[in-house]
Amino acid sequence: MSRVFTDPVVVAWSRAFAVTLLVELAVATPLLGPAEPSRRRRAALVAIANVASHPAVWFIFPALALGATTRLALSELWAVLLELGVYRLALRDLPTLRALAASALANGASLGLGLLLRSATGWV
Repeated sequence: MSRVFTDPVVVAWSRAFAVTLLVELAVATPLLGPAEPSRRRRAALVAIANVASHPAVWFIFPALALGATTRLALSELWAVLLELGVYRLALRDLPTLRALAASALANGASLGLGLLLRSATGWV
C-alpha cells in the first residue's frame, strides 16, 4: 500500500472529508431546490463543491501564520463562499440568498459535528 494512504494527516483528512460530505449532502442537497434540478444533480454539486473547498481547509489554511481562531474563520469563510460560487454557477436560477443559506448551514453543521466528534472521540 502506498505511504500516502497510511500518512496520519491523509487518514485524518479522509475521515474528516467523509463526515463533511455526508453532513453537507444531507443539509445542502434539499436546500438547493425542490424538484428541478434533480436530487441527484444537486447532490453531485454538493460533492463537487466539497472536493473544491475541503482540501484547502485542511492543507492550506493550517499552514498560514495566523492564530487558530482567525485560521478557522477564514477557512470556513473560504468554504462557504467557494461552495456558494459553485452552486450559483451551476444553478443560474437559484437565488443567491438560497445558495448562501445552503452553503452556510451545511458548513456550519459539518463544522459543528466535526468539532463534537473531535472533542468526544478524537476520531476526526
